[in-house]
Amino acid sequence: MREMNNTLRIGILGSGSVANKAYLPLLRTWPNTRIVGLFGRTKENVEKICSDWQLEFGTTDLDALIDQKPDVAFVLTSRPSHEPLVKELLQSGIDVYVEKPATESSKSISALSNLADQRKLVLMVGFNRRYALLYRQAKEIFNHRPIQMCIVEKHRPSAYHTSLYNNYLEDTIHQIDLLRFFCGDVQALHTSFEMRDGKLIGASSVAKPEEGGLAVVLTSLQAGSWQERVTLHGGALTAEVTAFRELIVKHEDRVEVYGPDRPGRWIPELVERGFHGAIEHFFHCVRERETPQTDGHEGFRTQELVEAFVTCAGEKLVVTPQF
Repeated sequence: MREMNNTLRIGILGSGSVANKAYLPLLRTWPNTRIVGLFGRTKENVEKICSDWQLEFGTTDLDALIDQKPDVAFVLTSRPSHEPLVKELLQSGIDVYVEKPATESSKSISALSNLADQRKLVLMVGFNRRYALLYRQAKEIFNHRPIQMCIVEKHRPSAYHTSLYNNYLEDTIHQIDLLRFFCGDVQALHTSFEMRDGKLIGASSVAKPEEGGLAVVLTSLQAGSWQERVTLHGGALTAEVTAFRELIVKHEDRVEVYGPDRPGRWIPELVERGFHGAIEHFFHCVRERETPQTDGHEGFRTQELVEAFVTCAGEKLVVTPQF
């Protein structure tokens, strides 16, 4: 087992929006850690990020980042680059947190998961919704009650994906993972979708949980605004989460309302959305050498379900160019 110093040395791969908006604001000041380097594709982006966040070392050479001897690495680059970067980091003995989707196929993430197991390393996939406060609270409220119906929705006003697979892999994968979070492993039954002018404008998928009931994923790309919702029914109870602001729990005789915006309570956005919880869990697993809740094998099962839904629609598992 690799010895871990009190201060974790962090390498960050990626200089795009997700790094700037979600991870650097947290990692830059996280206790008992130190960012030892940033890797990016272009010198200009690397220099700008290092300047903006007062980072001492930036490079476009992955080997140079590895030479800084990070204990952990956050892979926040574009999707196609995940697989080779994660593989090289694991082969270098570094624990890895990778943004979703971990790779472009379930076969690839399975291979990386096996490599992490062989090297006794932590590999975690960044499904931040599982760590979002209200989603976790809804799961706790249902506890062991049977879920007869689980409806998971993601809607936005812009249609830019050129295939069902692109959308499910890059965007709706969060909702497909949430379906598994609430219902466990499921069997894909059916998928319908609509294309217009070469772009996906909506889709629905239905699955059967092992314990019974039904699970549905819905997405519209012609909505009035960005929206995410989860609705759970079963055991004379309903829980509705409007991400990431409100949880409504309906009993037969009363209604309860929860949310971070209740009077006298304020919670930072990155905590609400689960990024803080995901990072905290990753660091705990690294220090204690435990298996993350969203490890590579969980990432494999979610991507396997993505592929099953797309196959149900009669579509090929091929990533197509975006407009």
